[in-house]
Amino acid sequence: MAEERATARDVILAVAENMRSSLEPLVTKTLAPSLYQVYLHAEDHERLRAIFGEIEGEARALLDRELARMNRGAAPVVGRLLPRRKGKEKPPPRFVAAEGRWLIRFQEDPNGVLAPGDIQVVSELAQPATAGYGAGAPTHRISTTRRLGRTVAQTVDPAAAYARIAYKDDSGAKDFWVTKDEIVIGREAPDVWVDLRLETSLDVSREHARLRRVDGGAFRIKDLSKLGTTVNGKPLPPSLEGSGDAERDLDRWVDLPDRARIGLAGIVFLDFERTAR
Repeated sequence: MAEERATARDVILAVAENMRSSLEPLVTKTLAPSLYQVYLHAEDHERLRAIFGEIEGEARALLDRELARMNRGAAPVVGRLLPRRKGKEKPPPRFVAAEGRWLIRFQEDPNGVLAPGDIQVVSELAQPATAGYGAGAPTHRISTTRRLGRTVAQTVDPAAAYARIAYKDDSGAKDFWVTKDEIVIGREAPDVWVDLRLETSLDVSREHARLRRVDGGAFRIKDLSKLGTTVNGKPLPPSLEGSGDAERDLDRWVDLPDRARIGLAGIVFLDFERTAR
């Protein structure tokens, strides 16, 4: 059996995952945490210590790319609640780092609760005013634990979820509970963060589709893939146009039935069921 250990790539992805799950919406913008404390098992901490600078640099670059990606997308729902001046469109809310920069620190697990291969990320929106970041015990306001490159199974109260997605990928059959107003679905990849991460063939795009919960609790879906998305066998209109620097999102959302079978490139099928009314 292979030795369990956390890789540098796992650490970088865990920081980005924590950022995406810890966003704090205001009215005109949404804040992303600026401060991240990464806790590692003693063996992983010692093995990766020499390249913490490299890990921090790549993690910062990925966080920058994720913010840029989110800012290219559609405005959050709150943007539709803002008043508009006659003849003028309100600029969409933007995603920004709370302090305008990223601070990432690494520490050996002080409590001895992490196993080899585990990573815990604790984030804060901004630097505390009275004490240096990282002083004392971690607050655990937001944390993400990964093991061997995969996110540990969701700990979710189904009664608090908006929807359930049952699916089967190369790693087996799973359930994913939707607990956010918008989620990204896509293939496992080192440079893209998604909520529902699939282990499957390259036919499924790294960011394949998005689901968004709208007023009244219903959902909509948008196709962002190269090889298409279907709902109950019917192809969705592609939302992306062009490629490279010329690529743009046409923001084509389609109503999603409360029970639906979502097909990704004809390879992976997700059974969606809205659970909250």
